[in-house]
Amino acid sequence: MKIILSAINSKYIHSTLAPWCIKAGIEAFCTGTHCVTVTENTINEPIEKILTTIISEKPDIIGFSCYIWNIEYIIKLASLIKENTNTIIILGGPEVQFRDEAILNEYSFIDYVVKGEGEWTFSSFVECIENNSGFDNCEGLSYRSDDGIISNPEKFHYETPPSPYCDEYFNCLNGRISYIESSRGCPFNCAYCLSGRLGKIRYFDSDVVNANILKLATSGTKTVKFIDRTFNADESKAIRTIEFIRDNYGKAISEGICFHFEFAGDIISDKLFNVLKPLPEGLIQLEIGIQSFNENTLKAINRRSDLNKLKANLIRLIKLKTIHIHIDLIAGLPFEDLASFRDSFNEAFSLKADMLQPGFLKLLNGSPLDQMKSEYDYKFSKNPPYEIINNCFISFEDIRKLKACEAALDRLYNSGRFLFTLEYLFDCLKMNPFDTFVEFGLSADFNNISLKDFVIHIFEYFSDKCDPLILRETILCDLATVSVNIKIPDCLSVYEKEYKSVKKLYSEKLGKKVNVVILRSCSRVFVSHPDRPNQLNGRFYYELYDM
Repeated sequence: MKIILSAINSKYIHSTLAPWCIKAGIEAFCTGTHCVTVTENTINEPIEKILTTIISEKPDIIGFSCYIWNIEYIIKLASLIKENTNTIIILGGPEVQFRDEAILNEYSFIDYVVKGEGEWTFSSFVECIENNSGFDNCEGLSYRSDDGIISNPEKFHYETPPSPYCDEYFNCLNGRISYIESSRGCPFNCAYCLSGRLGKIRYFDSDVVNANILKLATSGTKTVKFIDRTFNADESKAIRTIEFIRDNYGKAISEGICFHFEFAGDIISDKLFNVLKPLPEGLIQLEIGIQSFNENTLKAINRRSDLNKLKANLIRLIKLKTIHIHIDLIAGLPFEDLASFRDSFNEAFSLKADMLQPGFLKLLNGSPLDQMKSEYDYKFSKNPPYEIINNCFISFEDIRKLKACEAALDRLYNSGRFLFTLEYLFDCLKMNPFDTFVEFGLSADFNNISLKDFVIHIFEYFSDKCDPLILRETILCDLATVSVNIKIPDCLSVYEKEYKSVKKLYSEKLGKKVNVVILRSCSRVFVSHPDRPNQLNGRFYYELYDM
């Protein structure tokens, strides 16, 4: 049979592992010989283009991996496919995992839904189609019958699945962000998440995981993301994997590759910290979810977290300045009103992580939170990504302020472009970070504003709230630390007759090209080194000299 496994990504830079896992499962577990093709596209491509490609291939079966960012696109595409062909259409993935019957009831052009682990569930389905047998024993399959919709229970497997990494995968990867897993399931059961419903945590064979790490390390990718929900749930396995990466870095693993992990921050022991401490700058990224500093909130969402340990561990990790630390908050959780979120935000921001992501609560189909909607009077968008509109703790207007905060935070802080400017503004304005970001975020629409116009807006908005000379110089220092060739907007441009001679002096003195800002407010010269970017945030190293 001819089978197409389709991945519809949110952006080109992202790749999708799921269809490659299913392809590996078909090749490993199916008795027949099948022509299996993986296609990768994005939701930004014209749907007619993908439709034409699929129809021209004349597949017997097409499978789609469904997520909140692509489900609407896939439903529309599947409808068009069925209008023009008799291809069997089957959906799988987290967006249909827990609403299989609803999908089959609502969309007649969807033939089947598979639940569970794709390597086994999809190959079991293919075997049934190939042998023209019934589906009674097809694990995880949902389908229509004369008796209505049948939903077979899924099974969780404890053996290591076949490797998805093959030549075709690496050709399609083409240097993009790559993904790897060393376990499935999650030991926690947070109310907003699906991972706790995907079975008891099970770990893959370490030799297989290590072999896959080395395959990815020579694939051309620059970032390898482990998709394990809590990578350090088994600390000994986490340590062995990180030590394997460390021991092979600069050898079988090329320098410049970064490995990304999701950690539970409060269970990082001294032993694990001591393994992380001497790692080269930029080798490791850690994403650590805080979600909230409100104890009542954490209890309501069934999130067990020792906040004191979590904060202490974050502080010592961030102080290393060798590991990129990304921390998360979630806006819209129970018992988190605007004042409570302000407190959580300010406490999280004070840690000075490399990135702070204030995400907005989304109602994932099948999550425990789905059963709590009425208790907290939740209103969610009916369309993906099912984001919060309001609840009994936080209003729509409050959400609007949080959106403004997020937009300003992303452009000013998470971008890494304006760290000097922010430091000066906080010192000058004497406002807490949350209120500063909210007020600035409400001052303009930052979605489609160019960097040049954004710089102009920063200066114009804040220049009457602090010393405009120092603000100008601080912004210029930021620009000199992130751009090889500084493009100065007119509002910041001042004629300085000695500028060229000063830049020439330091270029000759240091024997290389440098960026220079003359700081008249303190009679010093700021010199940045474009040839020395920080591996964590890309900002150039700099020095200050007396004039």
